[in-house]
Amino acid sequence: MNYFKLAGVIAALSVSSQIKAQDIQFVAADNSPETKLCVSAVNNDLDSMKGRLFRMGMGDAVRRNINRITCNDMSVAKFAHKYRAQDTFVYLNNRSAYGNKAKPSVTINDLAQTSSSDEPVIVYVSSAR
Repeated sequence: MNYFKLAGVIAALSVSSQIKAQDIQFVAADNSPETKLCVSAVNNDLDSMKGRLFRMGMGDAVRRNINRITCNDMSVAKFAHKYRAQDTFVYLNNRSAYGNKAKPSVTINDLAQTSSSDEPVIVYVSSAR
């Protein structure tokens, strides 16, 4: 009986490894520090994002910048959450004001309807204060 369980696990892993998520490439629309912050947040680069935040101001200024800057018309935390940048999302969401927090929810994606294109999706990132 254990052989059947093992065979089922191996079959499931081989099928799941064949399903490839589509790559997303984030391109900065300008060279501003805010846009660079957005790109590092959405690329899940926590160290770079923190460095950019601290260069914009220390102490309370970090929290103000997190709540003031928007990325593609979303708060930085919501933007990171949308593209599943988990590390930066947790950091940003813990420091965001209530209105800027992303409320995680469960979504179900139909894998049969996903695009099979190997071309990366390009998302242009811009910021506003």
